[in-house]
Amino acid sequence: MLKILKFFSKKRATTSQSASVRVVLDSARLCQLLPYFPIGANLRYFPEYRQEITLDSIIIAYLINDEVIYSNNDLSTTDDNHHLILNGAMVDEINNFAFLIPAVSRNETELDYEQKEILEQSGGLAKGNSITLIGQQTDGKIPFIDTLVTKHTRFKEGHFNNTQVVALNVDPTLLELKDQRSQTRLAAKIPALIQTKLYNEKHQCTLIDFSEHTVKICCDDNEIISISCTKGEIITLTFNLPSSTTPKVMKGRVLKIDGPALIAELEEILVDQRFKKLTTLDILEIKTKLLQQPLTSTNTT
Repeated sequence: MLKILKFFSKKRATTSQSASVRVVLDSARLCQLLPYFPIGANLRYFPEYRQEITLDSIIIAYLINDEVIYSNNDLSTTDDNHHLILNGAMVDEINNFAFLIPAVSRNETELDYEQKEILEQSGGLAKGNSITLIGQQTDGKIPFIDTLVTKHTRFKEGHFNNTQVVALNVDPTLLELKDQRSQTRLAAKIPALIQTKLYNEKHQCTLIDFSEHTVKICCDDNEIISISCTKGEIITLTFNLPSSTTPKVMKGRVLKIDGPALIAELEEILVDQRFKKLTTLDILEIKTKLLQQPLTSTNTT
């Protein structure tokens, strides 16, 4: 159900003022954007271009022309994907669009002291801050978009009564689709053990290359990949880095099966017998130690 919330409304400007600030968003680009950032989807974000403090959140609603949309089912597009349709009626013109997210992030309490200090300095979700959102990965592409915090408010009625939310103003032309594997990759041959949900026992494999949060793995027993690994499968990877006496144990999700190999996105690392979210510092440590291995080389293709 669509509903105009009074606390998002503003005083009407004079005719001359209204004409000078009137904005019309690109409907076709907005139609392209929405599948990457659907309502109810988990997303990651970082404030003021400080990617080292990436946080988790969720889109709880859209704000379109000052109307709050709670469900993806209320939205569709025209056949040419150029215009939005709300509850069966085409929207001729979109003057403003925003994501509504909770005012508190899901994992803010897990930040270390240095990260909390950076977050405090940046202002986090303070009004006027730039917030970069990282959306749903699709076909090897990761969507990024820079948004602007325009308002903090509290729902006073409806599905999220008494919930503090933040409005992130969106310009759909700022959407960027980045190749999951386009970043510089470190080619290596690191012996490892892989464990899948289907097979609890660990199997020998080789870490072929590493790129930010992704890793390419080739198993000694090729059938293990074809039988037990599918896209979205959770895996556990154990390996020793050069000059390190303690093995790294990491959890990830399969992004792609590539013949006898698989590509996975690493998400968590075992620290003090508990799995925690993989941090920028963890990634830097892995890269630094991989570069100490003679067989390691750099690949950007």
